Amino acid sequence: MEHINQLLDAMSPVLDHYGYLALVVSIFLEGIGVPMPGQSLMIAASILASRGVMHFPMVITVSWLSCFLGNTCGYLLGYYFESWLDKKGYISGEKFKKLQHAIKKYGPACLVISRFIEGMKQFMPLACGIAKMPLREFILGNALATTIWVAVFSFGSNYIFAHLHQIATFYTNHQLLVWSIVAMVFGLMLAMIIHRRKQR
Repeated sequence: MEHINQLLDAMSPVLDHYGYLALVVSIFLEGIGVPMPGQSLMIAASILASRGVMHFPMVITVSWLSCFLGNTCGYLLGYYFESWLDKKGYISGEKFKKLQHAIKKYGPACLVISRFIEGMKQFMPLACGIAKMPLREFILGNALATTIWVAVFSFGSNYIFAHLHQIATFYTNHQLLVWSIVAMVFGLMLAMIIHRRKQR
């Protein structure tokens, strides 16, 4: 809770002053490779919406569109301006080559996973464009990654803080069940990744 209060203290003045525009600008710029506090702003806006300060459907809509369009612009930038980016030194280095190799190997799954890794999510759309991922494949992966990201950090934050007391009570009474489900989900995801690697 202390961390959440610190987040709200830091982000609330920005949201109070700029409103939904702050979400649009920060989340969109993240999609083209600019480090911004888009995720933190979206979480703060979702928590404020649970308190009636902001309109939650608007928070979800603005966040989803900004993320999807920003990522798409990042992809197009990488796809069509690879030479210019390379000349400026933005995409040089062994790490970036490894990232491109991962994209060619795992496809849209990289978009979904990278949305939850700070630092990587800003450059994944750009890298997908440079790796020449097919546009249709990118759009499908982008839509899925954006939807999951917004569902977890926006809808999840809003729901948790709207029902904080009930959730805390449920967790206290059913800790074993909760962690068993988490372990099962993690195991299933790991099995799917291993199965796909064996198929390839």
